[in-house]
Amino acid sequence: MYPEQIGKTNGLPSMVRDDANRLALNQQLNFVSGSDQALPGIPENRHNLEVLKAELDERDGATGNKKLYLLDFNGFDDGKAVIAMGNPDTADNVGVQVPGTATDMNSTGGQLSRIEKLQRSAERADPSANTSMVYWLGYDAPEIPSDDAPNLAVAGTGRADDAAPDLRDFTRGLRASLEGSDRAHMTVLGHSYGATVVGDADAGGKGLDADSISVVGSPGETVGRASDLHVDPHHFYTGIADDDLISQAQDLTLGPDPNTADFGGTRFVTDTHGHSGYWDDNSESLANQGRIIAGQKPNQAPPTPIDM
Repeated sequence: MYPEQIGKTNGLPSMVRDDANRLALNQQLNFVSGSDQALPGIPENRHNLEVLKAELDERDGATGNKKLYLLDFNGFDDGKAVIAMGNPDTADNVGVQVPGTATDMNSTGGQLSRIEKLQRSAERADPSANTSMVYWLGYDAPEIPSDDAPNLAVAGTGRADDAAPDLRDFTRGLRASLEGSDRAHMTVLGHSYGATVVGDADAGGKGLDADSISVVGSPGETVGRASDLHVDPHHFYTGIADDDLISQAQDLTLGPDPNTADFGGTRFVTDTHGHSGYWDDNSESLANQGRIIAGQKPNQAPPTPIDM
């Protein structure tokens, strides 16, 4: 009778949440389809719900670790979605990927492709282990500033501060829903502003209860050093492409550059280009993220001149 509330409850089994959320999604689609499309918010809500439903339907029938589990969603505004590929309750390795700036419901297909690549990369690193990847758009990602929309949220920690408690609740809920007595190896990954969300979340409260954190294209972690996080600094990993413009745009509003030796983490080898190439097929950038998800050490990058 209350599928929306059940589906949003962290700690419940992923299969239960998926069943409840798919029922709630269909109910909400029926409601908005029959509503006055002139009402504020209704057209946007309908569009977001239809996009989400289409992405789930496209992968309907997938089995094993390719099966999708809808763990949360919200159709309002830019939309939110939390989707697992493979059951995180039964996996040996669990990765939670937090996307960055300009991610909205229209990004769902591309983001699912990214977590599938990360899953394959982790399985290549350890073929004996079962890996589940989670796409976590459980927050309102900042918009790209423009002349028409001079939104400066991307330059501040406000969106990350709002997201941090929800991300902590989610990852700790995954720990609670784990089946069996063996602790899964959990890695929380962040890209762009999503890396800032991850740092903010792990620094606050009791942290994310993650075994490893991996960030790429990070503009800052909201803390001064890796030791300010709850994760072991030896298990804080960062990657940055040589031509990623985010490294030139850092102005310390989100924290110091986490890619330097002074920050105290481990920078891994990247061989891709730009701000969004970290998931390119057959790249060392992707392979190193897969190794981290599998609980292995990535290939470490040599110190850069600024680190020396």
